[in-house]
Amino acid sequence: MKYKHYIIFISLVVFGLLAFFLISSGYYPIISINGQMISARTFWKNYQAGSSYYQNIIATYKSDIKKEDILTEADLKRSVLTQIIENNLIDQEVHKELGNDLASLLDNKLNSFKNDANLQEAAQSLYGLPFPDFQKEILIPLAKQEILTGRLFLDGKNLDGWLLSTKKTSDIKIFSRDFFWDGETVQVSE
Repeated sequence: MKYKHYIIFISLVVFGLLAFFLISSGYYPIISINGQMISARTFWKNYQAGSSYYQNIIATYKSDIKKEDILTEADLKRSVLTQIIENNLIDQEVHKELGNDLASLLDNKLNSFKNDANLQEAAQSLYGLPFPDFQKEILIPLAKQEILTGRLFLDGKNLDGWLLSTKKTSDIKIFSRDFFWDGETVQVSE
């Protein structure tokens, strides 16, 4: 019992270091979508890819882009947050609709891209992402969107209408004072 104070102190130090490591690595929630947490790490990875892509567009088409049409950093973050939310809602619906069949459908859609050296090089140069991250953050969400679009079409619906109604009925929380959810999209706080 004479070491009780030391054990408590060491436990607090270890807990503090662990908390510091998790927070500094981005392992804390930034968005909750129907109870599913999205980490700041995911947001920053998507933001960096979106920013890299946007900078490449600006550099390529700088003479055709008007100064007032250039996005601010806050607008780009808002756009990335909205895209993450939409991708997650699509992911939840596709998993609900297809269950275990989703993995095989995704494999069928993505097999042709796995050995495409041009795509891997483009992913790195345009988005600044290694191919596995590009596949996870860009290709897989697009494939899920395509699958859901096909399912909705068979039911006589379209993705935009479905997404609009799903966004309005979903429980979406943003844990940032810089942004808020208005029921349809992420908005920048004033």
